[in-house]
Amino acid sequence: MTLSKTLLAGLAFAALAVAPAARAQEALGDLTLSFPGLATKSGKVMIAVYDSAQGWAAGKAVRVAVANASDAEPSARIPALPTGTYAVRVFQDVDGDGKMSKNPFGLPTEPYGFSRDAMGAMGPPSFDDAAFEVKAGANVQALHLK
Repeated sequence: MTLSKTLLAGLAFAALAVAPAARAQEALGDLTLSFPGLATKSGKVMIAVYDSAQGWAAGKAVRVAVANASDAEPSARIPALPTGTYAVRVFQDVDGDGKMSKNPFGLPTEPYGFSRDAMGAMGPPSFDDAAFEVKAGANVQALHLK
């Protein structure tokens, strides 16, 4: 192998070795979601976390979690989120079927909510209306279900 090929190979291996270290140093935040004032303490609070308007519109969550509505202070912790902009959708699965129950007109019959307590006019709010920043370390959001 010539000197230039050896040098290039060495640089390539060095770059590969540094890449995981750079990712390991990425700032992470822990997100705690609380659900004060639930009207009923039955079922589970189903949580979906989104990191983009495209994911929000397509229903493609980057994280999901579940909280017990029967807890004295229902909450959920989403650990190790890369710092950035997020929005959250939740609903309380009172009947335990794992999906949002709706009436014949398509309106929700179970409690639901969004981060920043955002509400849409004729449907869910936009990602931007529900968006908040996750910073390195501890982050807290309270969601009031309707």
